[in-house]
Amino acid sequence: MFQGVIAALVTPLSETGEVSESGVARLLDSIRPHVDALLPNLSTGEGRWLTDRQWEAMLTATVKHAGGLPVLAGVLRPTTDQVLERARVAADLGANGLVSTTPYGSGVSQDQIHRHFAELDARAGLPVVAYHGTEVADNCADFETLLRICELPSVVGVKDSSGSSAFTRRLVEAAPGARVYAGLEHLLLESGAVDGYVVALANLEPALCADLFAGRLDDPAARLTEAVERYGLEEDDWYVRVKTALYERGVLETDRTVDTGEVGG
Repeated sequence: MFQGVIAALVTPLSETGEVSESGVARLLDSIRPHVDALLPNLSTGEGRWLTDRQWEAMLTATVKHAGGLPVLAGVLRPTTDQVLERARVAADLGANGLVSTTPYGSGVSQDQIHRHFAELDARAGLPVVAYHGTEVADNCADFETLLRICELPSVVGVKDSSGSSAFTRRLVEAAPGARVYAGLEHLLLESGAVDGYVVALANLEPALCADLFAGRLDDPAARLTEAVERYGLEEDDWYVRVKTALYERGVLETDRTVDTGEVGG
């Protein structure tokens, strides 16, 4: 389930700040032949700042224009109850799975983290991919907790955005019973035999991502480094830069962002 290149989608917006269904359709048309699954509303999609209306509209448009590709709903909410609320909506809208972080806050314990995913396992009604990294939630599962999370029946994967390729390789080697996805472009080739890539780069260079994952390139490191630098994917505003590049190509009608309401670039 969910193996290969998973595109962490930007959220196309109109001039008025609504989700642009035509922008979603053009974006998916441009990447569909090269990717294996679609992931709206995560960090690249500014999921932390989407209103309920925007979140639902983006997921609805993605499912509508997926062309048969599985759709994983990104759910970036601070509490377990809020994640479950959106999980139920995601299931009703036709999502095939969800991706969630730990509950937010620097004081969240490892037991609370495990309990969060146990609740999602029991009540979300969808396969779950655990988003592992501190950027959003200001905490993360440690290695042993993550292995326990992977034992939960509904947990089908881990998106590792920890920033440590050594951690990703260790997780792969542990054969945790769930798929392991590399989530940061600059570490893709150092992450070992992962089950897939979950990356923003797939919005812009889906064929390159597919070739990297399949090992079809003669000089993959140089190609990847060039793409990461060209699109500024290690910068704090990477999602704005991705939107701007897509806007300049005519894929998006604006490069407006959700959090500021301003045009990026």
